Amino acid sequence: MQNVTVKGTVLCNKRRVPNLQVDLYERDINVIIDPHDKLGSVLTNEVGDFEVFGKEDEIFTIEPFLKIHHTCNAKPGCEHISEYVVPKEKIGGIYDMTFISLEAVSAKDTVKCP
Repeated sequence: MQNVTVKGTVLCNKRRVPNLQVDLYERDINVIIDPHDKLGSVLTNEVGDFEVFGKEDEIFTIEPFLKIHHTCNAKPGCEHISEYVVPKEKIGGIYDMTFISLEAVSAKDTVKCP
């Protein structure tokens, strides 16, 4: 059984963001046959902090990643989903992301609009 804990503080334009959904997943190579496994899910607290733990029984090393659902700098009615990879060396321990600035858009970000 492999596990990881991820923690941090979520910011939007230098302000802490409460009540955001933070999901911890384990990446699977063939998502058609075996979709990514959700290992854990939490909401950021009143000051934007979160800590999420997950474990998975895999033959090979797990590939955990985080998805944060937010509306930071989003068009009205739209939701951004920011994705962050958890370094392999943090598996079995704690990955402290410290401050996560949501306004910094990455290639792994997706946007959902009605």
